[in-house]
Order: sequence, then structure tokens, then C-alpha cells
Amino acid sequence: MVDAKYAVGDHRNGDAKIELDANKRQFTGLTKEELMKYAEDPFWSRLRWCMFVLFWALWLCMLAGAIIIIVQAPKCAPPPPRTWYEKGPLVDMSTVEDYTEVEKDLPLLQKAKVLGIFAYSCKNTYDVLNESPPTCLEQFKQFAAKAKTFGVQVIVDLTANFVSKSHTWFQQSENKSSNFSDYFIWASSNEFNPDVPGERKPPNNWVSTLDAPAWTLSEKRQEFYLHQFGEDQPDLNFSKREVVLLFDDVIKTWMQAGAAGIRLHHARELLVNSSFPDELPLTGHGSVPGAVHTQHAYWQHRATRDQAALDGLLAHWAQQVATHATVTDGTVFTTFEESRPELFMSKLNTTALRPPSAAPLVLQDPAQAEMLLEDRVKRWPAMQLLAEDGTDEELAAFAMLLPAAPVLQPQQIRSKDNETSVSEILSHVVALREDSSIQHGLYAIKAVPVHNSTDTMLACARWKSGHTGYVSVYNGGADEARADLSALSSLPDDLTIYRVSPSNLNYTTNSVAKSNNVTVAPKSSVILSYVPKQGTEQ
Repeated sequence: MVDAKYAVGDHRNGDAKIELDANKRQFTGLTKEELMKYAEDPFWSRLRWCMFVLFWALWLCMLAGAIIIIVQAPKCAPPPPRTWYEKGPLVDMSTVEDYTEVEKDLPLLQKAKVLGIFAYSCKNTYDVLNESPPTCLEQFKQFAAKAKTFGVQVIVDLTANFVSKSHTWFQQSENKSSNFSDYFIWASSNEFNPDVPGERKPPNNWVSTLDAPAWTLSEKRQEFYLHQFGEDQPDLNFSKREVVLLFDDVIKTWMQAGAAGIRLHHARELLVNSSFPDELPLTGHGSVPGAVHTQHAYWQHRATRDQAALDGLLAHWAQQVATHATVTDGTVFTTFEESRPELFMSKLNTTALRPPSAAPLVLQDPAQAEMLLEDRVKRWPAMQLLAEDGTDEELAAFAMLLPAAPVLQPQQIRSKDNETSVSEILSHVVALREDSSIQHGLYAIKAVPVHNSTDTMLACARWKSGHTGYVSVYNGGADEARADLSALSSLPDDLTIYRVSPSNLNYTTNSVAKSNNVTVAPKSSVILSYVPKQGTEQ
């Protein structure tokens, strides 16, 4: 405080002040010479470089860490694209036995955006191996090549189970020729029928699909041969490797001729229990009232259907189809199903089928249809819907929204007014098979209530986050009715008419309908679009 001066002011009020020397020199920082002295000091120079390097090293480490996190972090892979046979539609033309007749419909199939057909095989299954000249195969090659120009793939229907009783294989097996002795299923029996003297009893109580004994005695061999179908169609023995290879050759022949796949008939009866146990009666759920022991429906068929080795056999043939294919965009290997539960719904749960196949569903009761569809569409099967009174183009339009490959009859794609034109509603709705909501979206299938009635209608909603949702409603009744779709959680209050049957005079395309009050004409479908509610992805 040597530079301070104490001054006394007005002593009457006791004021005082302290004055600092105004001439005291203020601090002005380091001079240039002093700064240069420190700047050139080795210690400070090294410290600056260390800090510089450390800064950029840390920055690069953070950059590398961010890149690693981005690259290594788990991602949601895009869903795999649907194959042509999953998109569909597919048309079953296997009842047409002349390829030239099918060729006439190729322009119609192209207009309907049909991607594949099931076609008749022009020869008995194993006859193509020895056809000379190969007339049938040449016809098929030309037909398959022409179909591809219209964007239609051809899937061949085959039955591997049997050959004719007059076939050389059976004749040699009947004579116990060494190479063919076990080509068929033979069994002996030492029991005799007490009611018919001298007549041997069959090895067991098996009944064929034609409601007749499944065994017939060969007088030549003095053994019974198995025929689960006609008496003149002896079953081949697929537990023998050589017999399996014969059908391998059949597959190879058709695939190299241009087929896009194979559909097997009667696949579930290909293998039997080699110990030949007696069958047990079918009781309870699934039993047929009034069936008797001489009928096929009376028995459980645990020894003649869905044997454990069947999954491996089908997987082997599925691989053969893929190996010998001439097409490059996927092949079909599936079965033709006539009853439920289907093979892919059975205990085998086989994964070799592409796609799995569902039995045709006749839409009688929407509530029952809801239950059956919900169980089956989890595997995206090939599925055919039929109206109670036969095929129905309106039901075909409804099927376009199902999470399945729709299988149609030829009549379902034709216009009622013009045989050479595509059904009006189907021609527009089939394009939705390419939509993301249909290919990869969620679904809800419901039997929805009808206003002022105990009846129901079948509805199917499809939606995907960020995409337009669609809902189809089918009225199989004989009267116009109003459906309440509010049970479908993804639907908002207002829906937009996407396509409607010409018989439905209540709406026009792009008009608005309330979700709790959608009018549907009898025997017709309504297709609506909407913006899915927020949160319905969960």
C-alpha cells in the first residue's frame, strides 16, 4: 500500500477516501522477445507437438469407432423377394389333355398376369423313359417354350406310386426276376378264408382308396401285391433304392424338356410300414359317420400314409428338380392335396415342398374358413378357394390378397360376358400381387359380422408400415349385406374403394366407405384401400 494515499474529506459526516498513485505502471503482458524466448524453448515446443498429435489421434479414433459401430451394428435385412410361384396366380389346367387347347388360352393367361400353370403329362409317368420316338416330350418342349414367351411357366402333374399291371417291370417282378423281384410290395399269407375253401386271406385288413381290398393274389408268384388304388395299378416299392432312381430319371426327363417344376399326386401313400400291421378304425374327430370297414374312410391309415421316411424321399426329389432344371428363377416341387389335414400340416411338417400345397377350400362357412386359412397361410401355401356352388371369379379376386399363392380354375379368370377376356375385377386386383403390403405385409383374416343378421362375411386385410393397406371382403350369400370391418385393428374409419364388382351399384372406384358399414352385393367381392393405423405393425 506504499502507492496509496489516505485523504480525509468532510469531517462532519466522517467521509474518507483512498487514492492510488495514477502513475503506477499497469501490467501489459509479455513482450515479443519474451514470447519468442518461450516459443523456442524445447520443452514447450515438444509439448505443443504432443498435444497436436494427441488431438488428431483422438479424432481419428472416434471416427474409426463410429464407422465400426455403423458397420457392425445389427441391421434388419430386407425381406427376400417372393418367387414367381409364390406371387402367382397359378392356374390348374391339368384336366386339359391336349397342349394345343391350352396354347389357345396363353394370351388370356398373359392378360391375367398368370405366372404358372399345372399341366397334364402326356404319357403315363414312367412311359417317357422308353418312348421311341419321343413324340410326347417333343410336344411338351414346344408347348413349354411357347408358354414362356407369354410369361407362363409349366408345372407337370405326375403320379409316381404305380405302373400298369401289364408293365414289363411288374411282369418280371411277378416272375421273381432277380433285378425286379422287389420293385413292388409283395407279402405272403398262410391263412385261408373259412367261408371260401382254398382262398387265401390277404396279409392284413388294408383297404384301397377305391373301397376294395388293397391286396390281390398273384397266381404266378403265389404272393399278394399291394395296390392302394386300382387292382391293375400295383404299388412300387420306394424303400428300394433302384425304384427311387427310376423316378429320378423321370424328373430329369421332364425338367430337361423345359418344365418349371413337378406336382406329385398321391404323394402321402408312397411309403408303407414294411411290417404290414393291421389298420385301426378312425374314431372321434375326422371320422366319417356311417363309414364301414370295407371303406377307405373307416380306417386311420397310419401304416399306409405319411411314413417317417417320406420327408427324406420328398427332399431327395425336390433336389433332383432343382438340379436338372433349365429355368433359372426358381422351381416348383409340391403335391396335390385332396383332404385335410394336408401333408405340410401333418406330423411330418415337411419343408421340402416349394410351395406347400393346401387342399381346395370350398367357402361355405366364413368362420370355419377363417380358422382353416389362419392355420395354413403361415407357410404361404398354394391355395385354391372355391364357392359353394362352384368356381367364382369374385372369389378369385378376393384370393389375390391372401398371404398364399392363389390357385385358380380357368373359369375363374374368364369374363362372364366374353370368354376371351379377363374378368374385370380380377384384371385390376391381380396387379396387387406385386405390392409390398401383399408380398411382405402383415395380415388379418376374419369372419366379420353382418348388420341386422347372424350371417358373416370373410375379410382379409393386408398392410405394411409406410405403404397403402388393402382389405378384401367376400359376400357368399344370396342377398346384399352390410359388413362391419371394425374388428380389423389396422383399419381406420374411412376406407377408399379400390375395385368393386360391376354388380355392386352402391360404390364407384375411389369413393369413400365407412369401415363399420361396407355394402357388398351377393356373390361378389369389394376391394378397399386405406392408410393403416399407427402402431398396427406391433
